[in-house]
Amino acid sequence: MPTIKDIAKAAGVSHGTVSNVLNGKGNVSVEKIKRVEDAAKQMGYQINASAKSLREGKAKTVSIILPNISSEQYNRIYSALNHTLEKFGYSTNLYTTNDQKKNELSILEDIASNRDYAVVTLSCLDDAAIYYEHLKIDKENVVFVHRKLDNAVRFIGFDLKKAGKSVARELINKKHQRIGIFTNLLKFSSTKDFNDGLMGEFSKHNYNAVYFSIPSSHATDYNNAFEFFAEDKLDVIVTTDIEKARYIKNAHMLGNLNKCPEIYSLSDSEFIIEDSINKYHLNYRLLGNKIAQMIVNNESREHKKYKTIVVENKGFLFKDSNATPQRIEKSLNILALPSPSTNALKKILPHFIKKTGINVQLAIYPFEEIYDILSDIKNHQHYDIIRIDMAGLPWFAEKTLKPLYPEIQTLLSGYPSQLNERFAYVNDTPYAVPFDPSIQMLFYRKDIFEDTKIRRMFYEKYKLDLEIPTTFEELNRISEFFSHSRNPESPLPYGTCVSTGNTEIIASEFLLRYYAKGGKLIQDNNTLALTPKIAKKALQNYMDHLHIANHLPAKWWDESISRFSKGDLAIIIVYMNLFSDIAHSSISPLIGFSQVPGDNPLLGGGSLGISKYSQKEDEAIQFFNWVYSDETAEQITLLGGSSVNDFVYDNQNIMNKYPWLKFAVDKNYEGIRESSFKSGESFNLRKVEQIIGLGLKNTINNMMTIEETIEYINRRLSDNDIFNY
Repeated sequence: MPTIKDIAKAAGVSHGTVSNVLNGKGNVSVEKIKRVEDAAKQMGYQINASAKSLREGKAKTVSIILPNISSEQYNRIYSALNHTLEKFGYSTNLYTTNDQKKNELSILEDIASNRDYAVVTLSCLDDAAIYYEHLKIDKENVVFVHRKLDNAVRFIGFDLKKAGKSVARELINKKHQRIGIFTNLLKFSSTKDFNDGLMGEFSKHNYNAVYFSIPSSHATDYNNAFEFFAEDKLDVIVTTDIEKARYIKNAHMLGNLNKCPEIYSLSDSEFIIEDSINKYHLNYRLLGNKIAQMIVNNESREHKKYKTIVVENKGFLFKDSNATPQRIEKSLNILALPSPSTNALKKILPHFIKKTGINVQLAIYPFEEIYDILSDIKNHQHYDIIRIDMAGLPWFAEKTLKPLYPEIQTLLSGYPSQLNERFAYVNDTPYAVPFDPSIQMLFYRKDIFEDTKIRRMFYEKYKLDLEIPTTFEELNRISEFFSHSRNPESPLPYGTCVSTGNTEIIASEFLLRYYAKGGKLIQDNNTLALTPKIAKKALQNYMDHLHIANHLPAKWWDESISRFSKGDLAIIIVYMNLFSDIAHSSISPLIGFSQVPGDNPLLGGGSLGISKYSQKEDEAIQFFNWVYSDETAEQITLLGGSSVNDFVYDNQNIMNKYPWLKFAVDKNYEGIRESSFKSGESFNLRKVEQIIGLGLKNTINNMMTIEETIEYINRRLSDNDIFNY
C-alpha cells in the first residue's frame, strides 16, 4: 500500500496536508483537497482505521464472542450491537465458539493482545474469573450476556424465569396434559432460569401433567428433535429458541403420521407468523443495542456503579393469530387523511376484521374535503370514527365529536400530559386519542455536510463553517450555496425547495419563520394579529428564500419529499409523520436530522375521535383497543406510520429505519400551533392560515409590498368570520 509520503509527492503537497485531508480536517484549500483525493484514489490508498485509533491514543475496538452467528437470537444480538457501536465510531471483531470450552479459551488467548476497549461474550465457561485472568482490560468492560457466570461484574440479559412462567400459564389454560420440553443445556443460567420458571409455575398450580424433557446443544438439536416423536403422542412441545421449534416441525413432517403438536417457543421480537408456533418474544435487537450503550457510557462515566441489567420481555404478541376468523356481522366507517399512518392502517385492517367480525370501510379524503365534511357533519352522519387534524380539534371537537367513552379514555393515561392537552382534550373534556402526532423537523444530506471538500468550498465562499442551520438566515445562505444557479460547483441541483400550490403550506412556511423570531398570533389583548416588525422580517426572509429555492406548485408536501428522496436537495423541512417513505429510498443511509431553525416547530398530525352521530359504541371501543394496542402500534410503525406508543421505540428495526421518530418524544412534543385563546375559546385556524397564505400571495405575485401585505393580513384577521362556524 502506498504511504502518505507517496501521496504527498504525487499530489505536490506536504506530508501534513495529506494527513489533514485524509483525516477530514478542514484547513486545506479546495484545490489541494482535489489533488490529494485524486492522487489517493489513483494509488488505491485507504486509511488504516486501527492505526488511526492508536495514533489518537484510544483503541476503539470491541471483541464479540458468540456461540454461533447462524442462530436467530445470536444473529440479532450481533447485528444490533455492531450497528450501534459503528455509529459511535467503534469497530468490532467477531468470534464464534460453537459452545466449546476449548474454542473459547483459544479465542481468549488470541484477543488478549488486541488492546480492545471492551469484550462482549455469550460464554460457555463456568467462571468469569477466567476472562479477567486472560484479558488486560478493566473488569467492567467485559460484558457477559444472556448466560450469567460466577463472579461476573457486568451482566445483561432477559427475565427468563418470567418467560417460563408465562408459557406455563398458557399451557395450563389450554389444559395440555402431555408436554415436551426442548431446551438448551441446563448448565447455562439462561436455560436453568427458564426451566425453573416453567416447572415452578406448574408446581404452584399443582398441575398434573406428563413431562418429556430433552436438554440439547446446537450441534445435536436436529437429531434430538426426532426423539419427541419416538414417545407417545404429545399435546404440546416447548422450545427455548426458534431453531429448535423449526427442527420439531421438520421432524414431525418427516418422521410422524399424527397431527403436529402445538409448539411454544422463545423467539426474536420480530412478529412473523409461522403455523403451529406460538412465539414468546424476547427483544434480542434491543439487548444488542443496550450492550452497545453500556460500552459507550462506560467511556465517560466517572462514578461507576454496576448492577445486572434486565431487558424487558415483549411476551406473546397477537395471541389470536391462529384463531378462527369471526363471522362479519357489524361495521364501522372511518374517515381519514392520506398519510403514511393511514396507508399502514389500511394494510392491517383485515386483521381487525377477522378478529372481531366488524367490517371496516376506510374513506381516505384530502384535507380540504375532510374540512368540508366536518363543517357539514349533519349531512355526513354515516361516519363513525374520524381522523381529525390537531389544528382543527379545538374548533371542531364539540361540534362534531362525542366525548370519549370511559373505556377509550383510559388509553390516554399512557401518553404524556402535554401531548393530550393538544391532541385529546378541549376545554378539559377528552374528545380524541392521539394517532399520528408530529412536529416539523429539518432533514439534511449528512454525507454532503460532512464532505471535506464541500465544507472547504463553503468556507472559502463565506468565511464560515458549513453547519446545520440554526437560523433561517443560515438556511438561506446554505440554500444559495447548494443551488446550481448561484454556485455551478454545487453537487446538488438545489439547496432547498418551497411549495407554493397551497395557501396553508405557504402560511406554514411563513409562520415557521415568524415564530422563530419570537412572533405570536394571539396578542396580549386576546386579539389575532401579526406583530408588524417581526412579521416584516419573517416575510422578507421567506421572499429571499423564494428567490433561491426550488419552486414546487404542489398542494401537499409529498412532492418536496420526493425531490429530497431523489437526491436533488441538501435540506428539507417537513412534518416528521410524512417522511417515512424516505426510509425506503436509496439515500436513506445518508440522511441526518435536526430541529428546525429557531427550534420552534409547528405541531402537526392528528387524533382519532368518534362522530357525535355514531351509534356504534361497542364497535368503536373494540377498534380503539385494537389500533392502540402495543402489537398494532408496532405494525403500523413498521409499515411507515407513526405512533406515540413507547412500545415501538424498543423495536430496533423501527429505530434503524426511522431514527427520527423518537425525536418528538425526546423534545416532549414542544411546538406551536395557536388555535384557541387562554380562555378556552377557539377559532377557525384553517381560515386564519388561509388568510395569511392568501395575503402572502399578494407579495409573491408583486401585487403588494411586504408592509401592505402585513396590514392586509391583520385587517382580515380582525374579521369576526374566523369565529363563525
